[in-house]
Amino acid sequence: MIPILTVTLTSELDVIASRRRAREIAAFCAFSRQDQTRISTAVSELARHACGAGGSVRFLVTKEAGRQSLVIVVESRSSVGLDSITRGDDSLAARDVFVSAATRRFIERCGLTADNNGTQVTLRKPFPAHTRHLDVDALCHAIRNLDALPASVALSDVTLQNRLLSDVLADLQAKQVELLRISKELEETNKTVETLNRLLGEKAESLLVADQRKDAFLSTLSHELRGPLSATLMGAQLLHRHPADPARINDVSQLITRQASHMSRLVEDLLDVSRIGRGLLSIEKVQVDMREAVQAAVEQLTPALQRKKHGLQVTLPQHACMVDGDRTRLVQIIGNLLGNAIRYTPDAGHLQVVLQLHGTSLAVEVTDDGIGISPELMPKLFDLYMQGEPSSTERTGGLGLGLALVRSLVEIHHGTVSATSAGVGKGSAFHVILPLAAGTADMITQVAGTV
Repeated sequence: MIPILTVTLTSELDVIASRRRAREIAAFCAFSRQDQTRISTAVSELARHACGAGGSVRFLVTKEAGRQSLVIVVESRSSVGLDSITRGDDSLAARDVFVSAATRRFIERCGLTADNNGTQVTLRKPFPAHTRHLDVDALCHAIRNLDALPASVALSDVTLQNRLLSDVLADLQAKQVELLRISKELEETNKTVETLNRLLGEKAESLLVADQRKDAFLSTLSHELRGPLSATLMGAQLLHRHPADPARINDVSQLITRQASHMSRLVEDLLDVSRIGRGLLSIEKVQVDMREAVQAAVEQLTPALQRKKHGLQVTLPQHACMVDGDRTRLVQIIGNLLGNAIRYTPDAGHLQVVLQLHGTSLAVEVTDDGIGISPELMPKLFDLYMQGEPSSTERTGGLGLGLALVRSLVEIHHGTVSATSAGVGKGSAFHVILPLAAGTADMITQVAGTV
């Protein structure tokens, strides 16, 4: 065996580094992108368990029966951790049992030795059959000249994981096509109930698309963002703890912190959706002046408004507009609507937030001159995971949760929400109607009468 590279495992960052190097070496060895992911995943899982007891990951190349193979040796000073993983020892947490199955599925040959000095797992994967004989000296030279891992290796790994997330989404879309094909075949085999199948098929297709959108979203988000979120926050802490170039380190730290905060907000939206779906969202109702809620939402989104150079006009009544509700959730309602207007309006747009009193009700209107809403999208606008079309100049963000949350939160406050648009490219308007707190309308009438 010819040694290629050794990564010593002392911290979680070394685990990330071993996964990164595994992917790079697999690429040099002409493995497919799918195999690169499998190899790096197996190395990451084993390295994470070896890291706790101290250990290393060694990469080697060997030749057996005329065919070269990549050999990866993960060593741990512990004689329990890795041994128990590959054996599926019930004495460990049940979650560790599946790691072995994944590793053995990704790697054709997986060997294990353990003694009092520790545990060693050896992974062997033959080079692809079409690969020409690899010059090992050239491989070693290429490995030695790899770019040094950046100080923000955790952030770099987040970027890589995001690219992998895009690949996963593409695979899920392909599977969706296959599922739709199977659904069509099932419809054709039930011609005796053609009319019923047609109705059921339309409904099934709608539910299938919605369910796939939800499952793909939750699966990829929970799997791909859990690790990067932890790594990003840890990276930010390490940058602050070990400053070298204060100005540069501070900039990178702020970038990582912003990304982590953004992902945390996404997770919070998911938790809100889950709580609402299970009827577990509780609100603390007090009398809230909606003028203050609007101002708080505008203040939160001022940086986003400035980045896109939008103009915002806010029109508020002179008198207090009290409603019975949860202040945080009311600010969230306005913030989500205004955030959508910012996101789906090209730079230098014009936005309005208007608060008006109508008898015993309060109307909040958020309008923009952005990309508008197509008639086809309007009926499903407030459904979960629905997103508007991106503008022609940029790719908009969002996960399709904001408007669904708005509808649920408005309904919890015994109000209604609706949207109008003249069509694509003609802007949109969102209308929220909330009941005024008891006695507020009479008080406003009395004050107006004395003026």
